[in-house]
Amino acid sequence: MNPILVIDLKEALVKPRPFIDAHKRWFKLFSVLLEDDSINDWAQKDNYFEGVHAVMKLYLKDSDKEFQTIFARQMFSMVLVAEISPDDLVKEFADYLRTIKDRYTLALITTVPENSIIPLLNKLGCGDIFELIYPSLNKNLPDKKTLFVDFIQKYDIPLFYVGYGDKLLGELKELDINTISVNWVSKGTFRGDYEVDSVEELKHIL
Repeated sequence: MNPILVIDLKEALVKPRPFIDAHKRWFKLFSVLLEDDSINDWAQKDNYFEGVHAVMKLYLKDSDKEFQTIFARQMFSMVLVAEISPDDLVKEFADYLRTIKDRYTLALITTVPENSIIPLLNKLGCGDIFELIYPSLNKNLPDKKTLFVDFIQKYDIPLFYVGYGDKLLGELKELDINTISVNWVSKGTFRGDYEVDSVEELKHIL
């Protein structure tokens, strides 16, 4: 296997708009179904998953928490796939990734629910890019660091992670993963071991 290059989805390969809008639409959907406009307030909170469980408890009554999580994430999958558009793709980056597939094993590790990632990639027109796709299981809460730990146990430590400059970069340093933070969609608050502002700059590292 060639050296593994893990690519971030949101704000590296894909612009953030569809994720933000799908998040809001999920809560909007259940505010309509449950006839409670206050449900929309959860979309603005950092602890929004508490709101997800509160909504699921109202909607699904006495079901257990795992089933609530599965159902909630399946519904989010449907909303996200419906929301995403080819215009959301960072095409220059996608085109570059296709040119390095012979040198790297391109991997996608994502908290996007498992049953939506393939339709999402196909809708974006980039279903051909990744050799390894490691999504979040519907029954689990979104936790990217845990996904990386599991991925490393199954495959190997990636040569690089290429992604947006968020707090995940610090968590990946704890796993001895070299990181490249990219700023071509927006500049994050965390820096990787390398930082680039354009796909052209990334070419000089890879």
